Amino acid sequence: MASIPPRPCDRLERGVDSRRSVAAARRDKPSLLTGLACGAAVVAAVTLLVYPLQDLDPGVSSGVLYVAGVLIVAIYWGLLPGIITSIASAVALDYFHTEPTGDLFRGKDGGDLFAISVMFFTAVLAAVIAARARLRARDAAERARLEGVQASRARVLAAADDERRRVVRDLHDGAQQRLVHTIITLKLAKRALARGEDAGRFVAEALQHAETTNTELRELAHGILPAVLTHHGLRAGIESLAARSPVPVAIDVVAGRMPPAIEATAYFFVAEALTNVAKHAHATRAHVSAEIRDGALRVSVRDNGAGGARRDGPGLLGLEDRLSALDGKLELTSPPGGGTRVTAVLPLLQ
Repeated sequence: MASIPPRPCDRLERGVDSRRSVAAARRDKPSLLTGLACGAAVVAAVTLLVYPLQDLDPGVSSGVLYVAGVLIVAIYWGLLPGIITSIASAVALDYFHTEPTGDLFRGKDGGDLFAISVMFFTAVLAAVIAARARLRARDAAERARLEGVQASRARVLAAADDERRRVVRDLHDGAQQRLVHTIITLKLAKRALARGEDAGRFVAEALQHAETTNTELRELAHGILPAVLTHHGLRAGIESLAARSPVPVAIDVVAGRMPPAIEATAYFFVAEALTNVAKHAHATRAHVSAEIRDGALRVSVRDNGAGGARRDGPGLLGLEDRLSALDGKLELTSPPGGGTRVTAVLPLLQ
């Protein structure tokens, strides 16, 4: 039997993840206006701070404080704000702290101007070094993030391949074999009718095989993507999960319709979490809630069981991988003896 092609929601999730990566890159880009504003604040603060220090050091060596301010600006906001802050620092030191004050060049001592020039070039060099270090740190963080994403994607792809193989195996060993038996039985019924014999038992057997096949296909389709979720949304899908759960489940879901990839991910998150409750939590009740807050869908499943769930367990690791495909995250609270609360946070597309 041919392998099952990727689901449409898989392709949608990859497209969503690509757009979210672009959005994340834009968010990481420093704001020039913010950097300039912070640079101005740093220059003003250092200028005021140098005044009381002049009694201890009447020279211009206090300019090292300006260099420190330039470093801070360059580290957090980049090279251009750092260089502009260097220029402003040199002007402030010359104008406010070298005799005669209130002028830039007239009457200034040549040694002071040289010292200020050295301070200025030192500040520019410090800004360049800080900016490069900032870029290297950001690149290292991005590489680490990409390595984590690649590892997560590898686990997701492996899980998807395992799931497709399971579906193929279930189809081959279950529904396909029953359909073959149905066809054979119907042929026997046809031959019996051609000979004028009673074909009732063959028809009854074929009907039984067809009904069993229909049930198996419905259960198989439900495991892939339930029709109730597709047609009626997340609340209806969670209600169907709660109805089949061996542990009583209370529901508080106020979210409306959302993109299909978000609904499918939230649904399977709840399905896996309730399965974990039934298998491992030793709980007598569970509660599922879903709400949209701060531009994200928050879905929580909590129970009154034994607690002590581990984030690196295979069940929660699989949930985290599924959420990461949509730039989501997993939150876990599970003190020993205090029950477990697991929450999926899925950012919504604007």
